[in-house]
Amino acid sequence: MTTGLARASVRARPTAFAGVFSVLVLSATVVTASVAMLRTAGPLPAGPQREAVTAMGAGFTVVTCYLSVFVIAQVMALTVAARARENAVLRAVGALPWQIRRAVAVEALCTALPAGYGLGCVLAYGWRDGMAAHGLLPSGVPLAVGWPPALAAGGVLLVTSQLGGLLAAHRAARARPADALGEAAGARSPGPSGRLRGPTLAGAVRGLGAVLAVSGAVTLTAVTAAGPREEVGEHLPLVLLAYLVGVGCAGPVIGRAVALLLAVPVRLLTARPALGGGAAAELAFAQARAAARRLSAAVTPVALVVAFSLVKLSALAAVAEPSWIDLFATALYAAFAACAAANTMVLLSAERRHEVALLRAIGAAPGQVARMRVVEALTVACAGFGAGAAVALAVTLPLGDAAGASLSALPPIGWAAAAGGVLVLALAATLAPLPGQLRRAPG
Repeated sequence: MTTGLARASVRARPTAFAGVFSVLVLSATVVTASVAMLRTAGPLPAGPQREAVTAMGAGFTVVTCYLSVFVIAQVMALTVAARARENAVLRAVGALPWQIRRAVAVEALCTALPAGYGLGCVLAYGWRDGMAAHGLLPSGVPLAVGWPPALAAGGVLLVTSQLGGLLAAHRAARARPADALGEAAGARSPGPSGRLRGPTLAGAVRGLGAVLAVSGAVTLTAVTAAGPREEVGEHLPLVLLAYLVGVGCAGPVIGRAVALLLAVPVRLLTARPALGGGAAAELAFAQARAAARRLSAAVTPVALVVAFSLVKLSALAAVAEPSWIDLFATALYAAFAACAAANTMVLLSAERRHEVALLRAIGAAPGQVARMRVVEALTVACAGFGAGAAVALAVTLPLGDAAGASLSALPPIGWAAAAGGVLVLALAATLAPLPGQLRRAPG
């Protein structure tokens, strides 16, 4: 029964599952290209070129699998949360936890199967040509694609989609029917201030996790700084990840703080009657305060994009001849993080169709609704960029000189490009579902 419902859910919510599909396409593309490069390096004579290509292909495959599982889990978790009522009904009528897990796994698999490997072949050819142009491969070396990359991509898609789906289904599968129905019906309603009444266990756990993660990151930074200078660069990504875990746990607090900081300037900009008299900004800030935990799901991947990009770009700017491999890796990891951020914001925006309908029913103009979403996107962009820049500074100030990744080497255009890219990403992803929601809304 749950398997059939899962398939129907995929057909009924193409927007929600498009995010998982895009992540799996990216995974299949990278894995296909990586395995193709591994096969291409096989016939080469033993030496530095063969070792470099082999290490790069294997490293990208491992990192792609790792990122895919957690990105898929995050996107699938939002999809599962959007189906809280359906899951509650299934649990109430006797569905077992393993059936809920199987349903989500089938949904992920239905999304994974169409992902092909054609783009991976295109990427492999570009990868081969780029390495040959930079002297990392012999000129004219034939590219080996064939069936092994396709099989490898299919295996990775199957494993990552199932692991990501199972991680996403964990909370839904463990929920008791009565609790699930109460949560789906909104039993824990907001108080007069727009915030939930009283502290929650989840909030306490997130706060403790943020403190532990940041404390661990500070300790790891001190240990790395006291260790051998030549090993600082190897430990830099781990320190970066520890700080980002803290950002993820503290996401709701960061979102509320940024909403408060932006309140005055945005109200001044939107106070004129021609811009809605500030009503759109008031709605956006009320929404940001009431749904800080939900918006934090978008802040965290944006912070990941910013922190990683700033650190890597500063490292590349510090050397006279940037490595083509480093540029390729930076683009790859930033693509995964940007994909996670965009999918999260699209899903969060798409699930608010009832809110848009209600606003239109009580007289809100389409322009006011759009301006409300613009202010929300600005809040997410500022929160994500600020958190990411803070993490980058926390990592590079004590370790940047030793690792060759000082932010002082990054020109102003690099900062402007990072900020502009985050803003465009947030606006595009947040506003994408809005035209369809406005067409279906009354009024």
